[in-house]
Amino acid sequence: MKKKSLLLFCFFSALLVLPTFAGFQTSLDSLNKRYENVYGQEKLETLLEMSKVYWEIEPREGIAKGLQALALAQSLEYDNEIIKAMYYVGTAYYIDNQYDNSLDYLLKAYRFAQDHKLLKDMADISRQLATVYYQSGKYSKTYTYTLEAKKIYENIDDKVGIASCLNLLGLYYKAIDRHDQALDYLQEALALGKKMAHRVIVGDALNDIGSLYTEMGDTLKAIRTYREAVDYYKSKVPNNKIGLFELNMSELYLDHGELEKAKHHLDKGYLIASHLNSKRLFRGYYKYLSLYYTKLGNYKKSVLAHQNLQAYQDSIASEQLSNKIDDLDSRHIEDVKNQENQLLRDENQTQQLEINRQYTVGLLILLVLLVVIFLLTFRYRNNLKDNELLYLRNRLVSQHQEELIGAMKRLKDSEDKLRTANKTKDKMFSLIAHDLRGSIGNISNGLRMMLTDKELNLSEEDKTEFLVSLFHSADNSFELLENLLFWAKNQTSTISANLQMVDASSIINSNIGLLAELAKIKSIKLFTSSNASVEVYVDWNMINTVLRNLISNAIKFTHKEGSIEIKSEIGEYFVKISVIDNGIGMMPEQIENIYEGKTTDGTANEKGTGLGITLCRDFLVKNHGQMMVESEVDKGSTFSFIIPRRPMGNDKYLEFVEKESLLSLVNN
Repeated sequence: MKKKSLLLFCFFSALLVLPTFAGFQTSLDSLNKRYENVYGQEKLETLLEMSKVYWEIEPREGIAKGLQALALAQSLEYDNEIIKAMYYVGTAYYIDNQYDNSLDYLLKAYRFAQDHKLLKDMADISRQLATVYYQSGKYSKTYTYTLEAKKIYENIDDKVGIASCLNLLGLYYKAIDRHDQALDYLQEALALGKKMAHRVIVGDALNDIGSLYTEMGDTLKAIRTYREAVDYYKSKVPNNKIGLFELNMSELYLDHGELEKAKHHLDKGYLIASHLNSKRLFRGYYKYLSLYYTKLGNYKKSVLAHQNLQAYQDSIASEQLSNKIDDLDSRHIEDVKNQENQLLRDENQTQQLEINRQYTVGLLILLVLLVVIFLLTFRYRNNLKDNELLYLRNRLVSQHQEELIGAMKRLKDSEDKLRTANKTKDKMFSLIAHDLRGSIGNISNGLRMMLTDKELNLSEEDKTEFLVSLFHSADNSFELLENLLFWAKNQTSTISANLQMVDASSIINSNIGLLAELAKIKSIKLFTSSNASVEVYVDWNMINTVLRNLISNAIKFTHKEGSIEIKSEIGEYFVKISVIDNGIGMMPEQIENIYEGKTTDGTANEKGTGLGITLCRDFLVKNHGQMMVESEVDKGSTFSFIIPRRPMGNDKYLEFVEKESLLSLVNN
């Protein structure tokens, strides 16, 4: 009769569960159909969803789907999905009571999430690790991982995660028989779950509080708590939580002596354990079934139930499993130490590279300083020679009294010119030293900042702006040194014009090609409106340097989105080349002092050298040419120069300049 009653109970319970499982099957059918028709990341996400669905109804299939998802994620190199797949596999192994395999995958997922600084994943994995360690009897590990997960959840304000951690802390204190603290944490989790109206958290907290009251021997409070929990376990898919709830109810009624009600909940727990094939639930079932038969006086069946309980205890909590878990923990600690050692090695290597870079930069700075000192010394020695010649000249004058007045006049003129030249050179060198120090200092400091400042966090736009600034400094230093070398040669008369017939358009095209990229950085339109092919009699390199300096200056003093026009005009004796910009322009006093080496920062804070215009003037003189400047503030500037179309001496040059129609509208 009792067997028939049990069969009838199982039959009607199965009828109640079937609609829910039918819903799960529909969901799985939908996922399987989608899996066949998608590829890549969408296929991976479908596998992960299938793994999670299988957790509670068929955990081994959940393991298989999770491993399949992990292999696909690794082949696609999707870091987030790799972590998620390892977490899903570890959770499925836990539900299937394979605690060693569960910890293996969860610890791998934890290290992977830690390396990639994924806080939410670290919290979820830590919480699951705490749960597995709790079921394995490793309560100190439970406490450690629960606190870590709780701290992260609090930082990211994840209230569901916080409530889960409070519940775990309650179970931890229950396991070590500190019931008052356990009750405080469980009630705090319950209050937070009710505040969020989160049914799962409220149901789990009530179940665990009821179990705690039962363990404490407070039957009335346990009954009230379980009655409240009943509503949260209605119409749910049978899972481990519901199975545990039914077994807890049977324990309560056994303690209270209500054997029929206890047997009713035992049978429901057995049905769920059978469906899930859960060793953990079978263990609880046979434990309370043995107690039930003992209270009923059927000791034979009680012993049989106890024997079944012993078998499941052996399979779940064997010494071999404990050793495996200890080995996993040791391996995890060793992996963490290896990662830390690797980080230290990488840091030492980075520091060594930084020292090498600083050493290289120092050598470059020293080399530049030596070049500057050499040039200054060279000029100083030349000045000494000039002074010696002046002294000899004075002695000759003293020996020729009849030429005293003329000699004194020439000497005074020579001294005035030399003083002016020395004053100009001293000022020029001061400006050069200042500009060179500033440009190189900007490059050195900028690179040092990028290499040493670990907390420097720049956006892509800031990085681009930063590198453009360094580029300007480097370009300015290069231009300064190049002009300085030309100027030094010119001043020492070691450079002479190699005059020959060349195509003027080739000089213009060469400079446009050279400086187009520099103009592009400031979005400046650089173009030639008139560039007819005509031959001129000049030194190609000198005139190329003149035009390059004028275009470079125009770029510096033209705003972004501005324009620079290179225009050539053919006269009877000369060709006039003009560089026309719509930049910031100059005031009259700036035009008057243009050859005195005074500089102004460009529109993007580019530094001028103060040497280029002077070099242009000197080179044009050597090529029988001259420069003209027109400018108006905020409207732009026009720098023009003329160069001869055919060979001519100084006398012819002066004669042709007066006749040239190109200069009729220019104040020369």
